[in-house]
Amino acid sequence: MQEIDFYRADSLDDLYRLLAETGGRVIAGGTDALVQMQRDAFPAAVVIDASRIADLRYIREDGDRIEIGALTTYADLLASSLVRRAAPSLIAAAETVGAPQTRARGTLGGNIANASPAGDTLPPLLALDASVTLSSARGVRILPLGEVLRGPRQTCLEPGEIIASIAFRRLPQPSGSAFIKLSNRRGMSIAVVSVAAALALDAAGRIAEGRVALGAVAPTAVRSPAAESVLAGEVPGAETFRRAARAALDDIAPIGDVRATAAYRREAAARLVVRALNGAWEHAGGRAGA
Repeated sequence: MQEIDFYRADSLDDLYRLLAETGGRVIAGGTDALVQMQRDAFPAAVVIDASRIADLRYIREDGDRIEIGALTTYADLLASSLVRRAAPSLIAAAETVGAPQTRARGTLGGNIANASPAGDTLPPLLALDASVTLSSARGVRILPLGEVLRGPRQTCLEPGEIIASIAFRRLPQPSGSAFIKLSNRRGMSIAVVSVAAALALDAAGRIAEGRVALGAVAPTAVRSPAAESVLAGEVPGAETFRRAARAALDDIAPIGDVRATAAYRREAAARLVVRALNGAWEHAGGRAGA
């Protein structure tokens, strides 16, 4: 296991100071970082533990806007009735993360910073059109999540900058969201393919807005503009969802690895898009499977 210099920050000002002095890498729950360290693959010789900064751990509502602090754990999300009402897909994703010990330590901000193409919360957050607040001693930037994710384990964070919070707006009612994850075993497994969907319906029952995002099928988790274009203004149902699923294949570029072939991922992605859209429609009051 590689040798690491360790610091702990007790406040945001303390964190900014340590980042400036050491150029270290911030960790929170450390659930991914510890694995990388054991493999001598952690990309820094200095770590700064931010887990005690209370100002970065919260879930709050402001009108139709939900804001979640970066140090909010998966367990915090699962315990939040607000998140359960506003974002069922995010709850479904948090439920698939590791074991209870991992959910108690791992954080939403850490899942974004890790930038794995298979990160469980990334497709739901993309389908919720989430934005990310990045902060540093220099000030604040707010960017769409899709602009923060640059590639496998790559983000747009600049030196001295941290993920401070994640925010999204509730979809107008009636609406619903869903998340489906395919993995090689039931628990504590990396996604082979994952899909999140969100639907808002108009007064006539047509799709006023539809969003689809996929994980583990491209260098980052991605939205599917092609699928969303198919959904807009259409009557929800099996045929619409199948057309959206076929269109989504234009927006992904899966690879083959030890978990699945590229061809398998494409086939699975199409099927999971249909299932996720059906789940979102059901949450919106529709008839899943129709």
